[in-house]
Amino acid sequence: MDSPHFGRRSSRMRRALFRLGVVLVGAALVLALAADHRTGVYGSVLAPQALLSAAAPVLALSVGAVRRWRSDPRLVAGAGALAGAVSLGCSAWMHAAAGSPEAPVRHADAYTLFEITALIVVLALTVRYGAALPAVGASLLLALAAVLRPVAVEATENSLVLALLCTFAGCAGLTGALVARLAAADRQRHAEQVRLEQRLTFARDLHDFVAHHVTGIVVQAQGAQVVAASDPRVTVSALEQIEGAASEALRALRHMVSGLRTEAPLVPAGEAEHLRALVATFALRGGGPARFEEEGPVDRLPTAPMAAVHRVTMESLTNVRKHAPDSRHVSVMLRALPRSVEVEITNDLPVAVAGAPTAVGYGLVGLEERVTAEGGVFRAGPDGGGRWRVYARIPLESAWRDGP
Repeated sequence: MDSPHFGRRSSRMRRALFRLGVVLVGAALVLALAADHRTGVYGSVLAPQALLSAAAPVLALSVGAVRRWRSDPRLVAGAGALAGAVSLGCSAWMHAAAGSPEAPVRHADAYTLFEITALIVVLALTVRYGAALPAVGASLLLALAAVLRPVAVEATENSLVLALLCTFAGCAGLTGALVARLAAADRQRHAEQVRLEQRLTFARDLHDFVAHHVTGIVVQAQGAQVVAASDPRVTVSALEQIEGAASEALRALRHMVSGLRTEAPLVPAGEAEHLRALVATFALRGGGPARFEEEGPVDRLPTAPMAAVHRVTMESLTNVRKHAPDSRHVSVMLRALPRSVEVEITNDLPVAVAGAPTAVGYGLVGLEERVTAEGGVFRAGPDGGGRWRVYARIPLESAWRDGP
């Protein structure tokens, strides 16, 4: 599957960017801590408030770093909200302590860059991994705490400039976290869409492959019941045919399930020999076989278009058994053209529906969708000569190859 969301190159790129981001964030925290230590913030009169305020985002970062805790979005949002609330409380406490008459020194440079950097990181983690509604309130507290920290002691020119820079840094972190969150949601939505498409494909394959054999079992069982009273010996051969059809149905079902497990194609190999075997095993209620004709180098046809031809033929023969069991003539024509392959299945039109509108079943609708997706042409209906005709032309090179 070629997808920008699930490609190996994209996955490696995301891991590389994540590791680079961790290194950069760690370096920024170390440099901010060194700057705070050099300015003497943690040795000043306001050291208790600064240490307590810096401890809050550190604890929140610890919560975000543990994968088990990060799996609970409400816990991540709660840790971010608690860190923002503690930081705001310490800022108010620091402002009151610095402005009191008992304070010997007013530290307008008590910016605590480490705390500001940590708060911005916690803001990004909260927006990225936190629950939606709680993360809104938590992000607001964290943004206010980061912006107001530089002016907690005193609003000077330097502190106002730093507050403006903190605003820009907070907006950048918030934007990056939102983009990452939306990208993750898009990947999840794409994964759900892929799973839904796989379920629909499996349902169609179940109808096309297993129903073909089950229908044959039902028809043979009905025929055995009719002739059992007059010639019981015939039922022995009918039971053998029923056993063979049931075994084939089980093999087809196992093939489909194994295909889902290994992501292998859910159809037999697209070769002309499989199509010949399919037509050869088909038998009408009266015991007459289907006639198979071929034109051109059919053994050289590519696998992908032949898989679609196989499906069209199988569904058409299944419909003959269901809706026209009394048909006397059934023919399958396969033509290998230079740029396409054609298949035509014809049978006697039932008398009950001759001249009357014929309803199109779900199987034919699925076939038309498949052939159209391959860029081909599909037609099914009476041909005006008392026969039912199914025609499909499929190009040898198609842009659609995701399905089976």
